[in-house]
Amino acid sequence: MSEDWLAEALRNFQDAITKGTFEGIYSLDGEALDRVMHDQAEACVHAFVELFGIPADLDLDAFLEHMKYGGSSKVAIERDGNDILWREEHHGECMCPLVKRGVIRLDEKLCVCAINWLRMLVERHTDEPVRVELVESVAGGAENCTFRVRVGDE
Repeated sequence: MSEDWLAEALRNFQDAITKGTFEGIYSLDGEALDRVMHDQAEACVHAFVELFGIPADLDLDAFLEHMKYGGSSKVAIERDGNDILWREEHHGECMCPLVKRGVIRLDEKLCVCAINWLRMLVERHTDEPVRVELVESVAGGAENCTFRVRVGDE
């Protein structure tokens, strides 16, 4: 038995467990869903910034500039003071690595993770509170994922 075969078998086993876990997550609503997706987003943010080498000491402007070119997809960012329009160009494909690999199915409840992910990512680069609103998503039938981000109090 080759090591490649064993590694593939282990990956398939892990993927099956993950798929089952997410089917359970998709049955959640409200506070329970928010809590699980918050924790999922937190894990994803840590992995994402490590994978793409995003320094924690970037100020907000430097971070936004970095994200236009330094992530998993092209991001069009328009900033007007404390308001940011964040458009991830996905061409109809979800960028969640678990969806891209076919481990889990796409569900609109994953957008709760995306909202938390973006909020946490922006919060790394500002001392202000951050709010994120989903405008459109691939899971909802759009070609891209678009968010409104508000930095600071109203």
